Amino acid sequence: MLDLDTRLLQIFFEIYQHNSVSKAAEKLEIGQPTLSIALGKLRDHFRDPLFVRIENKMQPTELAQQLYPIVVEVLNKLKVIQGYNIAFDPLTSNYEFKISMTDISHLVLLPKLINYLRVHAPNVRLDIHPIDVNTALKMSNGEIDLAIGFLPQLEAGFYQQTLFQQHYICIASKDHPRLGDDRLSDQQFRQELHVDILATGGHYVLEHVLQNLGVNRNILIRLPSYLGVGLVVQDTDAIATIPNYLSRVLLNRGGLKILQPPYDFPTYSVKQHWHARVHHNPGNRWLRQVCFQLFSE
Repeated sequence: MLDLDTRLLQIFFEIYQHNSVSKAAEKLEIGQPTLSIALGKLRDHFRDPLFVRIENKMQPTELAQQLYPIVVEVLNKLKVIQGYNIAFDPLTSNYEFKISMTDISHLVLLPKLINYLRVHAPNVRLDIHPIDVNTALKMSNGEIDLAIGFLPQLEAGFYQQTLFQQHYICIASKDHPRLGDDRLSDQQFRQELHVDILATGGHYVLEHVLQNLGVNRNILIRLPSYLGVGLVVQDTDAIATIPNYLSRVLLNRGGLKILQPPYDFPTYSVKQHWHARVHHNPGNRWLRQVCFQLFSE
């Protein structure tokens, strides 16, 4: 019987993650023929195809679905053993941190973190993931090292540290034909066209407040994230209600102005979150300290 070494388990994990042999090979930096041979060995060992091609994706069989959480647990335990009591040296480490972030963090926080790493940890790499319904599970099984954002859904088993407080403001084109440079009135907010952002990360708070006030925005366009909101507002007469921290970045690009909303939207805390399993990990602890140093107010 075949001895299942760490490499074979890692190959199984990556194929499962990416639903693709080619993407798994790219992630592991090995040739696709080599990976296919390894997959063949796994299939022989378990006497099951493990993955079948459906609509150009390698979908896991029922046995593979049963094996997946066990494989994740084994790989995580090996990761802990390999790093046990080993000091983390940012100057020499080539570790790849996996961080979940909101799209706002991509624009506001990520450039600052990258510039810091280029100087103080030149070989450290980042693998950025979105924050979604699976974030908590991925953190608990070791697939995500750290999550940054507004994540009220994270409860037992997670640590958290507040980085800064956030509040909402409105932005409009600098040359908006109807709006001045101060505060929006209730009437203006109701009458103007709005860009709505369907972002994850807990920003349902905004819509909840507006519903309670009986305010129905005149929505011109809905965007799946905050990434394009600045350009849309800059080149139209629509307005958008966005977190203040993001407005600072967008304002530096020119073409926009900030307007105070007519309502008292609640503030919320942007925090970094990590699972109890990595609380004492030297590398994770270093990353948390860096993020707090760079982003806390």
